Order: sequence, then C-alpha cells, then structure tokens
Amino acid sequence: MITSESVSTDMALSNWQPLASDKTLAFYQPALDADNARAVCQPLLETLEARVLESQQDADMVTWLIDFEGTRLMLKAAHYTQSVWLEPLDADGEEVIAFLRRWWTRHPPL
Repeated sequence: MITSESVSTDMALSNWQPLASDKTLAFYQPALDADNARAVCQPLLETLEARVLESQQDADMVTWLIDFEGTRLMLKAAHYTQSVWLEPLDADGEEVIAFLRRWWTRHPPL
C-alpha cells in the first residue's frame, strides 16, 4: 500500500499536474517529448511501486502494461499532448484508478 513514508520527498511537486478525467488518472507533463518518455515516467512508476510487464513505443506514444499491487493497468505517454495517464483494464482497475485519483488529489507525491 502506498504511504506518505514510502514516497520520496526530493521531487518537485509541480512536475505532475493532474488533469480532469473520468476513467483515468491523467497528468499534464510538459517535460515529455518523443525521446524521453521512459525517463519522464520512471518517477511515477517508482512512486506507485509499479512493475512494467510489457512495453511498446510507437511514433507518438509509449504504452506500458504495469502491475500495481496485483492489478494490471495501462500507463500511456503521448508527447504531442504532453500527457501521461493510467487506464484501467477491468472493473478492479477502475476501482484502483478511483482510489489513486483520490489519493493523488489529497497527497500529491510528485
């Protein structure tokens, strides 16, 4: 489980600005470009203590299948929109995304 003690405090809070979204946890990420998506998203993966199961890079998007505490989610990064988001794959994932959105809103770790 994510706790405030497990989150690194040396990261700038303004680097991950949440975006309004219904079924995803989405962020504006101005540092994102076509060549650095993996590096830009690494702090998010580390904060969530998520494990990458599969990855794919296309011309304009990077997609990872991740494991977050036993739930599989999609993590996507699109450099044209400078956005990064987590998508659920099933009903359990929807609950996890809702939990993460509430948690991030109350205690933004990045």
